[in-house]
Amino acid sequence: DAERAEIETRRNNTRWWRVYGEGEFGEAEGRIYTGWQEIDEIPHEARLERYGLDFGYDPDPAAITAIYYYNGGYILDEVFYQRRIDNPGLAGFLKNLPPALVVADSAEPKSIDEIRLFGINIVGAQKGQDSKRYGIKTLQALRISVTKRSVNLLKEYRNYYQLIDRRTNNPVMGETDGKDDLLDSARYGLCSLVPVIKRKEILAHIPRFPNLPQFNPI
Repeated sequence: DAERAEIETRRNNTRWWRVYGEGEFGEAEGRIYTGWQEIDEIPHEARLERYGLDFGYDPDPAAITAIYYYNGGYILDEVFYQRRIDNPGLAGFLKNLPPALVVADSAEPKSIDEIRLFGINIVGAQKGQDSKRYGIKTLQALRISVTKRSVNLLKEYRNYYQLIDRRTNNPVMGETDGKDDLLDSARYGLCSLVPVIKRKEILAHIPRFPNLPQFNPI
């Protein structure tokens, strides 16, 4: 009943309703992310790279996504999605996870500083003008898989749309429609990896001369 009620609330989004309300096949037009693959579990060879953290309390939950690199793509794994959790509670949860850098929403510097006091390796996501749109475009260009146990993340993925101005029927640039707590956490973590990826790509194409000192990606 709750799922039906939620679907009914989006009846005015004709593109979304055509697929999820009327049951037509295919991906609804206007979805921001498409083509992500569901996988049963994280391969043993996958390398944990980051945790993305989106702060929340109530009604929006705090959300943490683990980000793995595997075979040229990235795997997202929902590890935390809970309301009414304070910063010491978040720090305690992060303490019990395998160690990796946490990239959090930089809009809450006090929360980042407080969590850092508990010994968590945490930094704020880099933000600037159009950073959300840039981040979305970055994720759209990556090969991404999601674990099947990431129920809330998959739900956000399937219901995340470009916001449309109802008066003009045109996209509102940089604006989105749908819950995105876990998607935001994934965006923070993945975008923090882009400079590292590009640096490695650049260094890989620099000729190596045997008589000159070599330098390696960090």
